[in-house]
Amino acid sequence: MSAVSSLTDSQLLSRFREGDQAAFGQLYEKYHGVTYNFLYRFLKSPDLSEDLTQEVFIKFWDKREEIGMLLSVKSYLLTMAKNHAFNFLKRAGVDRNAMAEIIKHYPAEGNSLENALHFNDYKRYLDEILATLSPQSREVFRLCRQEGRTYDETAALLGISRNTVKKHMVRSMKILSEAVQRDLGISLTLLLACVIR
Repeated sequence: MSAVSSLTDSQLLSRFREGDQAAFGQLYEKYHGVTYNFLYRFLKSPDLSEDLTQEVFIKFWDKREEIGMLLSVKSYLLTMAKNHAFNFLKRAGVDRNAMAEIIKHYPAEGNSLENALHFNDYKRYLDEILATLSPQSREVFRLCRQEGRTYDETAALLGISRNTVKKHMVRSMKILSEAVQRDLGISLTLLLACVIR
């Protein structure tokens, strides 16, 4: 058993702040799993979750001299992880490769109560924004995005021109995109990947 393995978090943190790599290693070993699992809830990608977990711990090490005595190392790390995940998701909105990786791993169906709750929250949010659109814009969006119909099929069903369908979709996507970016800080693509099966 190593000299640091029996120390409390408070004792480990004290040594860690002074640059003790063994203390850092012990904190890493203790909190790597919980940090990874926390990030995985947001990202649904094992590779991205592991990468961001490593980045959180690198940042934790780099900031060690600035960190005061913490009530909870776990809470501090999870707050760092949450902020890092949100920043990553904002960047992913403009980074096609990162977005593709997230969407690839997002489950086709909610497979747990937690996924179902996130799905319901996002779905409720999307419904609230859609409710601000005109009835025809809502119907066009439903047919094109939620049912996967083409513009031509939607135009035929609603008795309007393909160009009118396109105008409704462009306007709807603009309103939704601005609202999602403003309220959630993520891209519309990610939100739709979460709620449209």
